[in-house]
Amino acid sequence: MTSEMDFPSYRNKVFQLYAAKDYDETLKFIEAHQSSFPEQAAQVTFWHICLLSLCGQADKALSVLENGLEAGLWWHENQFHDNDLDSIRELPRFKELVTRSHERWEAEGLKGGPDRTVLVPSGPGPYPLLIALHGYSGNKDSDLSYWQIACDKGWLVLLPQSQIPLYPNAYFWETPESSIQTILFHLNQVRQIYRIDVDRILVAGISQGGGLAALAGLAPELQAAGSLSLATWWESAAPFESAVQSGKSTRAYFISGLKDQSLERGREIQTVLKKHQIPVQEEAHPDLGHEFPPDFEKSFDNAINFIFS
Repeated sequence: MTSEMDFPSYRNKVFQLYAAKDYDETLKFIEAHQSSFPEQAAQVTFWHICLLSLCGQADKALSVLENGLEAGLWWHENQFHDNDLDSIRELPRFKELVTRSHERWEAEGLKGGPDRTVLVPSGPGPYPLLIALHGYSGNKDSDLSYWQIACDKGWLVLLPQSQIPLYPNAYFWETPESSIQTILFHLNQVRQIYRIDVDRILVAGISQGGGLAALAGLAPELQAAGSLSLATWWESAAPFESAVQSGKSTRAYFISGLKDQSLERGREIQTVLKKHQIPVQEEAHPDLGHEFPPDFEKSFDNAINFIFS
């Protein structure tokens, strides 16, 4: 890898090494390139802390955490539940630093209000609407280059941002109920500005956003025809049982990588939907990890053909 590598390539390489449980090499790779991505300092610093903990370097892990806090970084307390931190979790200094991080999160992280990006296709409308949801630690602009493909095909693309910050410029979806309310807020705002084809509303997302997309596709108030989920993850499949029982008729398309650590959870979710007679189709990629497929345009077309057939 060269110094010209972009952040998605760096992140994917970190994930590949980590998934192979090659923690020493993962740590070396993180340290060799972390200064190349100052805008991603909070995320990379947290990876660094986790790998130092996994590699038995407790003192250095604590120093990196303290230095990050002194540099103005902070993290949501959920981050510190990561099992990779088990080796330092009970250390008094670690607990003190976690408290400092939480205090800063409360002071800095909750200042923002609702935010979204909207990609508008050419023409007067009415437009089919794609609601595209970011993943865990993402934001409204994380995957713009992929969702632009839908806009180029005539879709109005709404990219809502969760209001729960994980660390600076990174967010996560909390509960299904609060997350769907956030989506509804932005949907109602967009409906007042643009002409929307109400028969062609699709909810899509990647990772945690993919799990939420599958849930939101079942929500009667969104009136979505279906969902498109990539590298699907949610904390458990339990919310899908109740969502299906109270939900509307819909169709769900999943894009899965056979090298994705979240594959099992994504398929567990598919099983719940199938059990309740929700039409499901999976597009599986043998060499894909927790990421978009290389030819996402083709995959998007496949999903549209399935959902609106």
